[in-house]
Amino acid sequence: MIKKNLMIILLLSLNLINAQVKTKSNLKNSNNNLKVWSKTFSNFNINDFKQVEITSFKDLMTEKKTITSLPVEYKTIGTYSPNKSKFVDIYSYLNLEKKGDIYIKNVEVDQNVDLYLSKTNERIRLFQSGSREGIDEVYWLSETSIVLLGVSYIDEKKPIILLVDLDSKNVLRLENQNKLCKVLTNYKSVKLKKLKIK
Repeated sequence: MIKKNLMIILLLSLNLINAQVKTKSNLKNSNNNLKVWSKTFSNFNINDFKQVEITSFKDLMTEKKTITSLPVEYKTIGTYSPNKSKFVDIYSYLNLEKKGDIYIKNVEVDQNVDLYLSKTNERIRLFQSGSREGIDEVYWLSETSIVLLGVSYIDEKKPIILLVDLDSKNVLRLENQNKLCKVLTNYKSVKLKKLKIK
């Protein structure tokens, strides 16, 4: 029994190590969003990130909800998958209110990051936070892999990365371990320029 348990722990550890190596490799080869976001930190190096948590989709809030329930302004600044069958919303917490041709922000403290699946009409809550951390940017590595870039404010402002794998149905959380890596300036996504927001 002990040998069997040790074998299971060893296999899980190897899977975690493999996932972490694969994750960093994918991120290094990813698009310009990571490069632009990383410039808002001092001493940023992707190798300084360590996987600290894996969350299964079965532990995430899922409900029947279509993307049509989302106001058009969030669909304008949100991020679609390459084939447009999936959508990630990180901006609903802004509570945009249209006044003429501009939108006024009524920002909430809590931020929810939701994945909408058109095929099954589901909404999956990938991330939920209060004032202690937030997601700045989202992009798709592929049709089944999403990257969420953010900041944790728990002790110091530090970068965090969440990798969502739709094949394994897991969310991997990576945190920066370099004490010299700190926020230099707030990140502003170019996606927000699609609307006049004040």
